[in-house]
Amino acid sequence: MPFTSPEERERYLSSGIWGQATLYERFSEHAARMPGKLALVDGQRQYSYGEMARLIDTLATYFLAEGIAHGEVVAVQVPDGAELPIAHLALNRIGALCMPIHASWRETEVAHLLRQGRAVAAIVPANHRDFDYPAMIESFRDTLPKYRNTYAIHGAGPGSSAFDALVKDTMINADALAKRRPHQDEPAALMLSSGTTALPKISVFSSNNIHALLQAFAQAVRFVQDDVAAALAPMGTGAIGYCYPVLTPLLNGGTTVIPEKWSPKAAVDLIKEHRCTYATGVPAQLTQMLPTLESHSPDEFANFRAFNNAGAPLPADVGRQIETLMDCVVLGLYGATDGGTVASTSMDDPQAKRLHTVGRPFAGREVKLVDANGETVALGEAGEIHWRSADKSYGYLNDDEATRTTFSADGFYKSGDLGVFDADGYLQIIGRVKDMILRGGRNLSPRLIEEALIEHSSILEVAVAAMPDPVLGERACAFVVLRQGCKLTFDEAIAFLKERKVSVWQLPEWLEVMEDLPRSAGGKIAKNQLTQFITGKLAEGASQGA
Repeated sequence: MPFTSPEERERYLSSGIWGQATLYERFSEHAARMPGKLALVDGQRQYSYGEMARLIDTLATYFLAEGIAHGEVVAVQVPDGAELPIAHLALNRIGALCMPIHASWRETEVAHLLRQGRAVAAIVPANHRDFDYPAMIESFRDTLPKYRNTYAIHGAGPGSSAFDALVKDTMINADALAKRRPHQDEPAALMLSSGTTALPKISVFSSNNIHALLQAFAQAVRFVQDDVAAALAPMGTGAIGYCYPVLTPLLNGGTTVIPEKWSPKAAVDLIKEHRCTYATGVPAQLTQMLPTLESHSPDEFANFRAFNNAGAPLPADVGRQIETLMDCVVLGLYGATDGGTVASTSMDDPQAKRLHTVGRPFAGREVKLVDANGETVALGEAGEIHWRSADKSYGYLNDDEATRTTFSADGFYKSGDLGVFDADGYLQIIGRVKDMILRGGRNLSPRLIEEALIEHSSILEVAVAAMPDPVLGERACAFVVLRQGCKLTFDEAIAFLKERKVSVWQLPEWLEVMEDLPRSAGGKIAKNQLTQFITGKLAEGASQGA
């Protein structure tokens, strides 16, 4: 795998992007200095830094007693809450690897991940939303040759151990823990792709990789120890819901607040009640919060300064409304679950740059835009975004072929995103290489149509995806979720786009009104499912017509 070269490592260390501490050590430094400070709020539960440190050390000791070895993988499939960071830091303390799995994933994804990761154990709820997680794992356990135990939270059944009681009875063994300290450049964290088009892959990061990622974000959001972060995005898949709003505060002395259950109203109430200073969410969440925010005054969010969006492009009109309704700045962070971060807008950027670009590359990032032949394009021309950085992953766990496909021989991550730099050095994302719609040999940009349509007063959400055509190959279909009580016809949508000077050849040729848009566990719109939906509908219509 493309590990960091000695020259790059020295450059990252000398510049301060990397350091000498593990993730656990960065947390424990704050726990030792201010044990009474509030670290995390999870629904009705609250944890000080000192309390979290004791839980982490207790769990790490328990893992040692269970024989969890250096480098072994333990899956953690839990609802959003304190269990994930506690388990992650406990495993990091002894050089083992935590693999977070989104709570909504079932047999197909979970069995694949446990096999691919060669997991030796899993921490799961005994039951969550009427689903039996231990029974699910037991149903395919005979396909997991290295698997040893399922730890069930709040109960146990056949094939599982009662996690709560076992941890409670464990005495911390500080000497044994100290002997298992891992190196800061060893694998220390696993993150999963969201699996919109295929089974998720497992990316491997060191403590220094994660530290570089967190510090880049902290710089963009102007993080200080008094910050209270609202962790709105799902925690179980990657940086958006876990690293930015949970690990960043915990490893930098702040506080993170996690909603018991996501809803627009719960998110707004949480930000108000806990006087949050910033939040991280995916575009769908920001969009869904708008109707709730309209019933509030900006004065109610006096402590709130930044709403960080990541994971997918945020429509500019949504960003403008959030900034007005919450009297805050909307920031866009650009990167990939498997590639690390590249760029971010900043608190000082003009609104036009914040809402229409993803900002300038962070210091130390090497970024290039390349054409189909791999040649770097000229300034102002579009190309696929490739980068090499201090926070890119080491590749995919137990999947060298996928690693070689996604990373170049010299360690550049090939994003699959199309971008262009403007004259001021800001990067604009114009689409995905695979999302471009090829209509009669001409590329249509879904992003262009989406950004125009979202400004329509009747539209709450929009996604543009390909629909098959026997003559032209593909046409564009606009899928929209309407605001409550609103209606919209195809002709009205086309007239609106023409008013905004969208080229005739770029116009969508079908409008589909949806109650909701299909999404991955990480919140990204699953455009392949939209294409499958409209393909099936067209085929059904043709059959009925015949």
